[in-house]
Amino acid sequence: MNNPSLFAAVCMSFFSTCSPVLADDNSLYAEALPDDASFVRFVGFDGQNSAEFAGFTFDLVADEVGKYIPVSASQLSNITSGSFISVLRAADGELQTIDEGPRTRQSKVALLLVNGTDTQLELRLADGTVAVLEAVAPTTSALREVNPVAISLGVFEADQEAPLATFDVSLRRGQNLSFVADADGVRLIENQFAPLAK
Repeated sequence: MNNPSLFAAVCMSFFSTCSPVLADDNSLYAEALPDDASFVRFVGFDGQNSAEFAGFTFDLVADEVGKYIPVSASQLSNITSGSFISVLRAADGELQTIDEGPRTRQSKVALLLVNGTDTQLELRLADGTVAVLEAVAPTTSALREVNPVAISLGVFEADQEAPLATFDVSLRRGQNLSFVADADGVRLIENQFAPLAK
């Protein structure tokens, strides 16, 4: 499935994990963030006014659901600074917490596959020919940085040829996208940030 020449043709490159996230980037946030900021987002919480996570109550504003909420890690139980975390809520109310790992300052486009299903998933070209992210285990995530291109992508079960969902995307530099899969399907979310949690 991994064809190096085809892979080069669509301008994919490995994600670099050597630089820590710069959380106080004033172009993203209206106020300076604490040095120990972590980032939590709540997916599937539409219609909910609040959510509990790691001993902290987050206020959920309707137009901010699905956005990363920066919060001081000192206010959370057993969460390290710099963490990115997705909390997924299924239709039956069951919650899953998925650690997305630390980030770097993005210079290209970061594609993230968050797997809230019970099977391995992959992010591939929509026709299934090239894998962008392979063998993402249940309740984990994987991230890769790519060049900005217009492309069709699909989320697949690891051993299947037919996609669970496909998406036509026109990637822009500095734009980061999450493909979030759970029992309710696959959502495409553009990564955005809400104000600092108090």
